[in-house]
Amino acid sequence: MRRPITLAIALVALAASGSEALAQGVTPPAPPRPNMKVIRQLRVRFEREPTVREVQQAALRFFKVHPERVAGYRAGAAWKALVPDVEVTFNTERGTNDRTLIDAIYRQAFPGGKEFENTRRSGYTLGVRAHWSFDRLVFNAEVLDVTSLVGVQEGLLREITSLYFTRRRLMTIMALNPPKDPGEQITESIRLDEISANLDALTGGYLTQELKKRFRGRAK
Repeated sequence: MRRPITLAIALVALAASGSEALAQGVTPPAPPRPNMKVIRQLRVRFEREPTVREVQQAALRFFKVHPERVAGYRAGAAWKALVPDVEVTFNTERGTNDRTLIDAIYRQAFPGGKEFENTRRSGYTLGVRAHWSFDRLVFNAEVLDVTSLVGVQEGLLREITSLYFTRRRLMTIMALNPPKDPGEQITESIRLDEISANLDALTGGYLTQELKKRFRGRAK
């Protein structure tokens, strides 16, 4: 619907300016003829570039929120209650006891002691405990956390779509009706580079990489 609306606005503006010019007795200038060669070149370029869906999928993969992965997250969170929390403990104990008996009667016969006892002991204890939370099968808050990723998906797709078509509109303007002022030309060129850089940032460089592949190393 955007193209018919834009065309209608342009026609209304042209008719208004023409009516004003006729009212003043001045013949309005003829509108410039569209450059069909440039239009064909743009159409061919747009057909060779990645589609908006391809760029969207690249962004979802880059942020790891594509539908298949989110569905896996949700299933994992839902069945997590069946997996127990396992606790493993390991203890070790060592000890030494020395006992010496000195008899007062036989002190002279046994000056070093009558009886000697040396006891050493060591022990090891290994414990394993498993705990299940079956109540999480009924309600698990982690499922809600995973569901919130759907909002991330929606926001990411909207941002990619807006940047993608803003870039194409700007490319069309630069090709068919470029600014006459050199400063405006530089500004629009910088804006185009900024949009492309944002798309690369949201897709892990997918746009530039694909343009290099499809246009033989000349990404514009």
